[in-house]
Amino acid sequence: MTIGRIQGTDGIRGPVCLAENCSAAEPLTALLNESVLNEEFFELYTYAYCQELLETGFAEKHDYAVIGWDPRDFSGRFNQAAVLGIRKAGLTAVIVDVLPTPAISLYQLHIGAACAFALTASHNPSDQNGIKIFLGRSNLKLLPEDDKRLTRRCLKLNYEDLRTAPLKGEVRNDHEAARKYFLEFTTNAENHWLEENSFAGTTIVVDAANGAFSNLIKDLLGGFNIDFIYTNCTPVHGINIRSGVADLEGVDFISADEINNGLFRGYETLQHILEKGREQKDNLLHSSNLVLGIVFDGDGDRCFLLSYDPYNDRILVHGGDVQSFFQAKLLQRNFQWNQSPLFVNTVESDLEAGRAVQQTGFDTMQCAVGDKWILWQAFYYDLKAKRQFYLQNIDHPEFKIILGQATSKLEKMAKNSKFDALAATQIVISLEKWIQETIDADLVKSASEHACRHSNNYFAIGSEESGHVVTLAKMNSGDNNQPVFIGNSMKCALNSLAAIQALRPPENSPEFFEWLKNPYPSGFQKSLPVYYVDKSLLNQGSELRNELEKLLFNNLNWPGMEVEKVKRPEEPEMLLMRVSEKGFPAALVFVRNSGTEDKLALYLRGTMELAARLEALAEKVYSFLLCSFKNNESLMAKAEQAVLQKLEDGPKQTDDLNLEQSAIIPLERLLHEMNSRQKLIQKNGDVWSITHLGLTLINHSECSE
Repeated sequence: MTIGRIQGTDGIRGPVCLAENCSAAEPLTALLNESVLNEEFFELYTYAYCQELLETGFAEKHDYAVIGWDPRDFSGRFNQAAVLGIRKAGLTAVIVDVLPTPAISLYQLHIGAACAFALTASHNPSDQNGIKIFLGRSNLKLLPEDDKRLTRRCLKLNYEDLRTAPLKGEVRNDHEAARKYFLEFTTNAENHWLEENSFAGTTIVVDAANGAFSNLIKDLLGGFNIDFIYTNCTPVHGINIRSGVADLEGVDFISADEINNGLFRGYETLQHILEKGREQKDNLLHSSNLVLGIVFDGDGDRCFLLSYDPYNDRILVHGGDVQSFFQAKLLQRNFQWNQSPLFVNTVESDLEAGRAVQQTGFDTMQCAVGDKWILWQAFYYDLKAKRQFYLQNIDHPEFKIILGQATSKLEKMAKNSKFDALAATQIVISLEKWIQETIDADLVKSASEHACRHSNNYFAIGSEESGHVVTLAKMNSGDNNQPVFIGNSMKCALNSLAAIQALRPPENSPEFFEWLKNPYPSGFQKSLPVYYVDKSLLNQGSELRNELEKLLFNNLNWPGMEVEKVKRPEEPEMLLMRVSEKGFPAALVFVRNSGTEDKLALYLRGTMELAARLEALAEKVYSFLLCSFKNNESLMAKAEQAVLQKLEDGPKQTDDLNLEQSAIIPLERLLHEMNSRQKLIQKNGDVWSITHLGLTLINHSECSE
C-alpha cells in the first residue's frame, strides 16, 4: 500500500497508547496497523522534522526548536519523547511546558526559532494526542507537500537506530519567559479592541476546557472590570470533557431543559450561565447588562461565545461565522483601507455569512477546511502588502525581476496544488536577504512596519465556523514591529466582545437578542458525522466514492439549477458539489474525511429556500454513509455495533452496556459520539434506547453478514 501522508487537516493526532502496550514493535507500524500514536512515534516525528530543516539548510545545528503542550499527557512520556527527538536531531529544545498553542507559535517567532511543536489533540477527547508544527519566520503550518516529505522521511527511519542515538542538541526551559511574552502580547491594547471598562456590570463565565488556558486565564483577564466566573480550569478533571467548544459545534441555542435534563446536563459552564441569567433576569430586562460565556478548546486556538437570552430563558451559541461577521463590521467602522479588505472563510461556513460580509464592503474568498489555509492566505497577502512598499521604495533594475520570480513561484505553487510551507518561506527569506545585502537592511524592517497597519494589509479577517478567527496583530521583535497572524482564542473572544458592544443598541430588548442570534439572514447549515470509518473508501477512484457521487448528482438535479463537481486545489480528496441558480451559488454539498478525528462527515450549506430539499437529501445520503463507510475492523466500530445490539432488545442503563473490550474502549466517549454526534441512540434520564437511525444501521449490518 502506498502511503502519501500520515497527517490530517492540522498535523497528526489520534488515540494514544504507551509503547509497551502496543502489539507492534515499531512506532510507525503501531500507527499504520493499530491506529495509535505512542511516545516513540513522538520522538521519531520531531526528530524527522528537525532533520528535514537541517538538511534543507533552513536550520543550523543548535538552532532553537520551541516545544510546548496542553495538559493531557499526565505521564509526561509523550512530551519528553518529543523533546528527545529534537535534541537527537541536533537542535536546541526550548521547552515552554503547558501553554496555549498560540503562545507556543508566538514565542518561536519572538526568539527566531527554526520551528515550534505544539503537542495537543486540540478539541479531541482526552484519550488522544497529537503534534502541530509551525515553521519559523513565516509561522505557517505544514501544507500538503511538507506533510508528504515528512511522511516519507518517517517511513525511511529505523527507530531502533534512533533509540540509541546520542543527544546532540541542548535543552532549556523558557516557560516563564514565554508565558510573560504571551500575556504582554495578548493584553496589549494594540492587539485587541476591547476597552477596559466597556463591560462593567456584565457577568462572563469563562470555560478553559480543562486545557492549556487553565493556569493562565485569570492573569489574562485580571485587568478588565468584568465579573468573571472561571470554570473547567482543572486539567485532572479531563481536557474537553463536558467542556470546550467541540460539543457546541452546529448548535444555535441551548434550552434550559437541555441543560437541566437533556444533552447538556452536567456542563458546568452552561449551568453557571443559566443560573446567573435567571438570577439577574429583572436587571437584564431593564438595562444593557449581559450574562455571557467564553468557551475555548483544549489547546486554546478556538473560541465560541455564549449569551443568555432572558426573554426566552435559553443560551445562544455564537460560532466562528457570527463572531467573524461582528468583527468584520467593527473593522470596517474603525479602519480605512486603500482597497476593499479581504474576508476569508472556509467551505464549512454558512453561504449567507459570506454574502452578508460582502454587503458591508469586503472582498470575500472561500478556502478549504483548516486554519492552515487561512494562515496561507494571510501569509500571501502580507507579502503583497510588503511588495507594494518595496516597489515604492526600490528602483534597482534587478529587483523587479527577483520580485517577479518570487511571486511567480508562489502563484505556480497554488495553481499546481503543490502547497509547500517550507519552500514558500524560503522564497520570502531569499527575497528579504537580497534586499538587506543589496539595498538596505532597514527597508525590510520598514516593510514590516508598513504591513502592521490595517490600511496597508489587504487581509483583514479569516474565519472557520469551528471558532478559528484570525485577524492582524503586531509583535515587537527587537527593534522593529512585525505583523503576525495566529489563531488565538483569547484575542478572538476580546474582539468579539468589543464588536458586540460597539454595534449593539443601548438597551436590551427581544430584538437585540434576536439580532445576536441572527445578525444576518442565516442560510441552511447541517453537518452529519460518521465515526469509526475506513477513510480509504472515499479515495478518488474508489467504487464507493463513485456510487456516492452518482447518489449526489441524482438527488441534486433540481429544476432550474445547475450542478457541478468542484475540485478544491487545497483538498482534492474532498467530494464537493456546487448548486447554482442563474449563475449564483445556491448550495454546497460535500463529503470529506476529517483530518483530526476518526470520522467523515456530510456537509450541507445553502439558502433557506432550499432547506426542505437539502433535508431530504441529507436523509438519503447520511444513511448511505452510515451503512457503507464504517471500518469493520475498528474496535470502536465493533463496540458501537455491540451497544446497538444490546439496545435492540430494549432500553438499558449505562451499567448494562458494559463491553467485552471495556478495558480499552472509552465507553463514555463511545456513547457520547453515538448519541450527540450520530443520533444512533438517545438518553431519557438514566436510560438509553436505540433510534430509528440506529435501527437502520444495525439492520444493514445484520443483512451484510
